[in-house]
Amino acid sequence: MIALDPLESNILEPEELYSFSKEHLDMLQDWNETDFHSDHYLDMIDILSTALDQITNQLNDKKHELQTTSSDWTTLTTETFRAQIGKLENQKTLLQSQLLTRYRIINARLNRDEKTIHLRDKISFLVGVANTCLTPVLTSRVPEWIPLYYTLQSVYLITFRGIVYKSRQWHYFIFDLCYFVNLMTLLFLWVFSSSTGLFIAIYALTNGPVVWAIITWRNSLVFHSLDKVTSVFIHIFPALVTYTIRWMPELQLGSDATIYRNTRFPALESLSTISLEDFLIYSTSAYLVWQTLYFVFIMVKRREKVESGVRLTSYSWLLDDSHGRKGFIQNASFIFGPKYKIYMFMLLQLVYNIITTLPTYYLYQHFWLHGSFLLTMFAASVWNGASYYIEVFSKRYNLETEQKTHVNESSNKQDHLKST
Repeated sequence: MIALDPLESNILEPEELYSFSKEHLDMLQDWNETDFHSDHYLDMIDILSTALDQITNQLNDKKHELQTTSSDWTTLTTETFRAQIGKLENQKTLLQSQLLTRYRIINARLNRDEKTIHLRDKISFLVGVANTCLTPVLTSRVPEWIPLYYTLQSVYLITFRGIVYKSRQWHYFIFDLCYFVNLMTLLFLWVFSSSTGLFIAIYALTNGPVVWAIITWRNSLVFHSLDKVTSVFIHIFPALVTYTIRWMPELQLGSDATIYRNTRFPALESLSTISLEDFLIYSTSAYLVWQTLYFVFIMVKRREKVESGVRLTSYSWLLDDSHGRKGFIQNASFIFGPKYKIYMFMLLQLVYNIITTLPTYYLYQHFWLHGSFLLTMFAASVWNGASYYIEVFSKRYNLETEQKTHVNESSNKQDHLKST
């Protein structure tokens, strides 16, 4: 993101115009293309235009002062004025050159980014729609392929998200519970497939707090947004994986399916039923392991970065009330004051984990109930996506169109001024 604040603080008030000199020109000359970000190009144009106006006003004032100077002034004084005018003329020329150069760079970058974004969004849309169509077919016809299909998608989606979030300083989000549960799921599929305790934990967590996050976090199935598609994937696909493993015999209607399932995942051979107590014990134990690791490595060892705002976490994001509104989570977390907000939030998350785990006991016993539950969660993500397209995307598209029109008009105006 472009660092505009230091420069903005140097834009001078009218009575200080003449102090805009070489120091400020050096700042302008140090700018390069990497300093620009599409979200702030209008700010940069305003800064350059303001600086140019300031220099022009100074130049006109000095010319007027020289013309009205008394004839009694010495030649030395006149030469001093002329030197100041010459200096201001040079500054004006430099600023005009800088402004035109930035217009060209910004225009080229806008066109490049626009084409790149459109291509990325089209690919994301194609992949999202294809995935939505292919997944039900695989689930109903060849459910044994779902674990591999999930693994391949996890590798590129979560890896790509990690790279993007790292570049935006958002990578602490990768340490949230949902990613931890996805890692547990992958470990069960390919390393510890005979661990009954691990399967019970991931079944409870994937069909409990993780998939319920589609509603609580308002995950949206927006096909053109790879980030939103990834969010839906990491919250619903692990639950689908455990669904296909649990109900593989019912999906394929044959004894061979049971034999294959129990051979491929030996943990299921002795898990025809699971008690509610086991669900709560194993899921809560796994949650506490994650919470302990998160508390130590993020809240304690990275505390200064998080509190200073250098790094953003789900905790700091949810507990931030700078927007002036407080929801249930914030009110409950601050019930004992800011000092204990983190501990209250962890307690609330533990309660959420336990409550959303309770229904998994019944999902494990009933094939149709489990399938209907996942369809409901998927429908919720589709509904959130529809709301996004209607209420957010259309307004944002109109705003971006208006901003681009404004940039083109400003560019045309500056070209006209230069020609005259």
